[in-house]
Amino acid sequence: MPLSPPAPERALQLLAQLERYGSRENGQLAVGRRLLQDHPDLPLTGFAISRSICPEPGRPLHSLILRVGEHDTDGITAWARALGTEPAIDGARYRLDTAVDGIGIWAAATLLEDAYDMEQAVFIPSGDDVSFTHRDLLVTEFGEDGDLLFIGHPPVREVLATTSAYYRDTCGQRLRPFDGHVLADSITRGWGRFVAYPTRTEWQIRSVSQDTPGALPVTWMYAQDGHTQDLGFDRCPACGRPSRGLDYRPETGRRVHVCPSPVCRHQWPVDDAPGSVAAEHHQDRAALATR
Repeated sequence: MPLSPPAPERALQLLAQLERYGSRENGQLAVGRRLLQDHPDLPLTGFAISRSICPEPGRPLHSLILRVGEHDTDGITAWARALGTEPAIDGARYRLDTAVDGIGIWAAATLLEDAYDMEQAVFIPSGDDVSFTHRDLLVTEFGEDGDLLFIGHPPVREVLATTSAYYRDTCGQRLRPFDGHVLADSITRGWGRFVAYPTRTEWQIRSVSQDTPGALPVTWMYAQDGHTQDLGFDRCPACGRPSRGLDYRPETGRRVHVCPSPVCRHQWPVDDAPGSVAAEHHQDRAALATR
């Protein structure tokens, strides 16, 4: 539901707010005052200001962001037309992007789901819709815990290989089982529909049954069930094997290198310059071999 225009006293409050944060030198304050005076009937709940560090050619350096209401797309349309333009519509997202006296004017609102044709928003993702591809698999990060979403039901070995490559190449880490947990047990398969809401670049996935129109096979890798190790590039001072694994010893509060050899498993502190230690170890072995 569109918001009501601000009452006269509210308009004064908005102007006072802008005076506290807006600069008189860059023109934001003057444009804000003009918008309130020229369009008192349009909805507005507040201002925000922004400054572009490296604006694109022809784009304003300073901008005013109009707070119109999260779902007030009618308000975005009204402001756009009042300023001589039309809103830019991308899916369910309405945006105002124009300029007044050299000051950029921005605003955005999103249609509620029940006011948007969600069935028409169902789509089949391509490589442009996901974070990366690996071995012809479409994969994307999901959530904030390092989980991965695969489109399809690839074999377990492919899921684990892709997860390993992602953590190694993108995160600079190695994913290991945690507390006896088997990484393969973190794999869950199901069916989902990809919905371009609010936009295609901000899509959502909805879990559905296999017989739902538009349903696609999907696989989740819940990587937060694993334990991550930073990658090192040193040799074990005990056996000389290359080591990329790092761990943490809670009893000492220090990071340690871990030898990957199952018959060695030697650990040494990260800050003990293991490269030079390993070099001395190899020199000692070479000296013994010549005796």
